[in-house]
Amino acid sequence: MKNVQTNSKRVVIPHLVHFINRILNTGVQEVNGIARNRQIRTVNIAGVTGGTISLLFSIINTCLGNYLLVLINITTMACLYSMVYFNEKKKYDLGPMITMPVCALELSASALMYNNNMELYLLLVVCLSLILLNNKWVMLALSVFSAVLLGVTHRLAPITVIHQATEGRRITNAVILLIMLLFCLYYFRMQIMGYTKELEESNRQLNISNKTREKLISILAHDMSSPINTLFFMLDLLQEDMLSGKDFAESSRLLTLQARNLQENMDGLLQWCYTQMKGIAPQPTHFNLVALIEEVITFLQPQFQKKHIHLQNDIAQYTCIVYADQEHVRLIIRNLLSNAIKFSYREATIVLSMEDRNDELIISVADFGVGMTADVQERIFAADKIHSTPGTGNEKGIGLGLSLSQEFAQKNNGFLSVLSEEGKGSTFSLHLHK
Repeated sequence: MKNVQTNSKRVVIPHLVHFINRILNTGVQEVNGIARNRQIRTVNIAGVTGGTISLLFSIINTCLGNYLLVLINITTMACLYSMVYFNEKKKYDLGPMITMPVCALELSASALMYNNNMELYLLLVVCLSLILLNNKWVMLALSVFSAVLLGVTHRLAPITVIHQATEGRRITNAVILLIMLLFCLYYFRMQIMGYTKELEESNRQLNISNKTREKLISILAHDMSSPINTLFFMLDLLQEDMLSGKDFAESSRLLTLQARNLQENMDGLLQWCYTQMKGIAPQPTHFNLVALIEEVITFLQPQFQKKHIHLQNDIAQYTCIVYADQEHVRLIIRNLLSNAIKFSYREATIVLSMEDRNDELIISVADFGVGMTADVQERIFAADKIHSTPGTGNEKGIGLGLSLSQEFAQKNNGFLSVLSEEGKGSTFSLHLHK
């Protein structure tokens, strides 16, 4: 029996939470922007909360036989719930502009008939007007209207009363008002703090982006202009017949190396630009990870051969299917192997291995090259600290490869880790969920 009740709770509670979130997010759309969506959600919260409280009051007043108050409570409830309806129809300002004055009049009518302190709730109407309305003139007009109505109603209520509320009921209404006012002030404070945090985060991201761009511009000006200048210089020499066959062959070899570095830098830069585009999200599919890694190894064969590096491939015996973005994983593996080649000495060995855990695959690339200090390891994946180090063959890059790889890994619910010792080499590992 207990198991049946537990299972029922597990089924009902998530559906209930989903239903409430759907109501509170009525009218929320990405095109509205963060600030507008927060306000729309606040209107929905106010409408649902206020409407539910009015419903409870109508039940209490029905039990007490106060049928005029029941009619007022039901009308107030309908007005408050209608704000959610107007948000659904994308008439975001119309709901509060209609509901607030109607609620003010109903509160005043209740106070005039029963002298039950309900006129004090006009203070709540003023607070909600400041939070829910955008138009400053409508906000000012409604605030003045509510303040005047409060003063008039409070003065006339003892005279116009048709059924005096008990002192206990008056005190209860005042206490509930105080609680609701405190909640409104707290909610307003949390909204301001939320805006402040979002603004600070946006500024932080903007500063990181600006620093990254500045670093990239300096790298582009220095490292990527060199092969282009060399090409122009060689073309000038060819046009003037100043190069012998031997000199041309040597210069062509150097130019080819520089052009290859330029291509790699351009690839890295384009990949970085790709990640900065909004709306880019991983497209996960099931694929054979080992087959993909073999394709990357084949693609990088010229780099292995250039430095006479031996690749010890310990993953060939595996057959594993993973669920991730295939192009993201391809870029990560390529960057890890390219880095291992870059920082390995000639005729060295690179070890490619895999560890298959219960719910995780770990692909490791180990080299026995220059290694890294602890300080470099701490900032190696940081996107805001671009640092390009020449390889053992003076290979150059733009310093984006590992930060890009970490970003792609995280987008696929994985991450990169590194173990390194200066002078002894490094091991980079890609952790992926199956």
